[in-house]
Amino acid sequence: MSDTIDFGIDLGTTNSAMAVFADGEVTVVKNNDGWDYTPSAVWMNRAGAVWVGRRARERVFSAKDWPNVHLEFKQEMGLAGTAREFPAARVGLTPPELSARVLRSLRGDAEHQFGTAPAAAVITVPAAFRLHQNEATSAAAALAGFGSCPLVQEPTAAAFAYGFQNAGEDAYWMVFDFGGGTFDAAVVSTYEGELRVLDHAGDPHLGGKLIDWAIVDQVLAPAAAREFRLDGFTRDNRAWLGNFAKLKHVAEEAKIALSRTETATLDVELELADGSEHNFEFTLGRDQVDRIAEPYYVNAINLCRGALAKANLDTEDIDRLLLVGGATLAPGLRARLADPELGLGIELDHSQDPTTVVARGAAVFASTVALERAPAVPVAGQFTLAAEYPRTTGLTEVAVAGRFLAPSTMDWTGYEVVLDNPAGQPPFRTPNLALDGNGGFLTEVVLGEQTTSTFTVSLISPAGHRETVVPGEISIRHWLNEPGGTVLTNSLGLGQADGTFHAMLVKGARLPAVAHETFQTSVALRRTDADALIRIPIVEGERGRADRNMRVGMIEIRPRDVRLDLPMGTDVEITFEVDENRRVGVIAEVPLVDEQFEAQIDLSSVHAPEVAELERAQAEVEARLAELRADADRAGSAAARTRLTELEQGRQLELAKGEVRAAHTSAGSAAAADQKLREIQAVLDEVATDVRLPALLAELTTAISALRELVRQLGDAEDRAELAEIERRAETARGEGDPAAVEELLSRLGDLEILLLRRDGTLDVQVFHYFRQNEHQLTSRSRARELIREGEQAIARNDISALPGVNQRLRALMPATMPDPRGGVQSRNGLGGKR
Repeated sequence: MSDTIDFGIDLGTTNSAMAVFADGEVTVVKNNDGWDYTPSAVWMNRAGAVWVGRRARERVFSAKDWPNVHLEFKQEMGLAGTAREFPAARVGLTPPELSARVLRSLRGDAEHQFGTAPAAAVITVPAAFRLHQNEATSAAAALAGFGSCPLVQEPTAAAFAYGFQNAGEDAYWMVFDFGGGTFDAAVVSTYEGELRVLDHAGDPHLGGKLIDWAIVDQVLAPAAAREFRLDGFTRDNRAWLGNFAKLKHVAEEAKIALSRTETATLDVELELADGSEHNFEFTLGRDQVDRIAEPYYVNAINLCRGALAKANLDTEDIDRLLLVGGATLAPGLRARLADPELGLGIELDHSQDPTTVVARGAAVFASTVALERAPAVPVAGQFTLAAEYPRTTGLTEVAVAGRFLAPSTMDWTGYEVVLDNPAGQPPFRTPNLALDGNGGFLTEVVLGEQTTSTFTVSLISPAGHRETVVPGEISIRHWLNEPGGTVLTNSLGLGQADGTFHAMLVKGARLPAVAHETFQTSVALRRTDADALIRIPIVEGERGRADRNMRVGMIEIRPRDVRLDLPMGTDVEITFEVDENRRVGVIAEVPLVDEQFEAQIDLSSVHAPEVAELERAQAEVEARLAELRADADRAGSAAARTRLTELEQGRQLELAKGEVRAAHTSAGSAAAADQKLREIQAVLDEVATDVRLPALLAELTTAISALRELVRQLGDAEDRAELAEIERRAETARGEGDPAAVEELLSRLGDLEILLLRRDGTLDVQVFHYFRQNEHQLTSRSRARELIREGEQAIARNDISALPGVNQRLRALMPATMPDPRGGVQSRNGLGGKR
């Protein structure tokens, strides 16, 4: 019996599949229909009986049954309040519960084929899935009866499948995974026997289903409305949901047929307002569908280019493009991908079945993951071996650590162990190894290349007898292109007081991972102010602004939680920890009061936005886009114009508006609309920075000129060297037109200015004068007057060294609404506060 998981599942939006690794081969587990995949569809009748797969999906054509059929629920994984209703049975199931039904069906297929239901499986998720979506997937696995189910990203799994079939090849690959509901791209390296994902990009709301719906919305629905004179025949009209479910199904079938033919005719019965049914027939052309699909193809290709740029690679560096997902069967997409101008120009590899390759790769990875079992309990007459060793490896020599357990306490003096593989290539046997006082040992074994090496474990008593050991052997498989383990799918970090996102664990970090950094509070927390609050948002995403990402948790520090007042600038040590199953823990420690605060991470309360909220966000995006377009023209910013052109060519706003309309009837579309509008805003943030570039450059010139004089008066050799370096980099930034580089240089100039002013006490005097001028704003007038007098006396006797202490005590009296007098002195790692 294998001691690894071995089963892999691709839990897809449209279809799901399962594969198993056994005897060095990967095979797909077929379902009861003899298919390699199972449609991700669930149907429940009035009696509460459930069908999954083909029979469920076909019920969309039944006027009686279609309201009790649910598909594409993967798009709503992790969203609270999104139960799908089955009116006939008067039952509602959440997306994880629906996904569990699909997983349970796949598990049943494996039980039918192998006689025993698998205890666990590796389940794939989109690379762009966020924490709440991953957690919902794990919940679905548990509901389906699986034990521990590691999650692996879909493009990573696909790369494992290709790597298993192409062992020994040192190369760079890119995975292009265009699935039913999601898109993922991954840059993969196969080097020195290890397969690693260098970077990935994706969109959990970009997939083939969007092309299907676009065919319906742009072509089929308008044609049907004209033919049958239907009023309000749109997808957001709940009166026509049954007809749109049918049109979506036949649109998908026609799209698939167009992978092989130039035209496809669809035929469907539509129900009119009076309840009568009429036949609707329409012929689609391949070119017509390619035009409809173009913006989705463009977005996918742009994501690929972004992943390549982050990996510091170009298309010429990639040896092959691995095609994954049913949408990649479309000739139009393949032609575009092969084109170096319109696409990527990378050699296409479609040697694997794109519909099952993810499940196959998940099974390959599953063969490297130990199956969790309860430790064996030794019984009289035998010993139990607890051993640690890699189940698979790219090395030919590996360590094996073990410990023998006996039914009762015993003396291990004189006991020895031997690991023997006489059939190995080459044969291998360890010397007789003496056990330590706890019955333990550590040794190295030699493996045969690209084969499974099985070692018999012999425990020899002091009298020379061979004892009974369970298990009596261990097996280690050597292969090339060994999977490199799981990685973090999105960056995790903090939202800072200035609204920026500070990533502590970056996307692609190997799991488990830990990060530790020290931040400073941006406000004071006084125990007498019951309403004071320091809030530290825990954020997931890749955007520079915290509010463009997703908040997944919060640390709150209140006056009642601390035994001393916390002045502004108090150190807070933040620790992030993510385990191999992507469980996240965040702790904030305040050394001043020796207290720890744990983040409240609630992934069960993520809701899809309301339609009205999305419509407001859409209007804001449209207004800002128009304003920035005009600003870019006035400023003559080529960089801003380029970003706006790319935004328009990808039809990002058009696609977002389509999702907003669909949000009336779909929580998944609401989540997609929210994400797309945030992404557009993030691009507009960059456009705004580009537009500001001329003003930033002028500010940089003025700041450098002013600092030259200050360095001449107060600086030393090190200060002059720093200024020279800033000036050198300023010339480069001007030539490249890089706003981010200019802002960084302005920050460095500010730091140098503060250093110089502090050196002769000027800064402390300026800060003191600020407090004196704003004495009326401080919370304790009597204490403020006392400190102001103390500072004035220090200045009178020319004791400038006393001012920092006075200023620090005055700062503790600042209300939360009072601006910080230090300006640039405030740490860039500033944590937020709120009243």
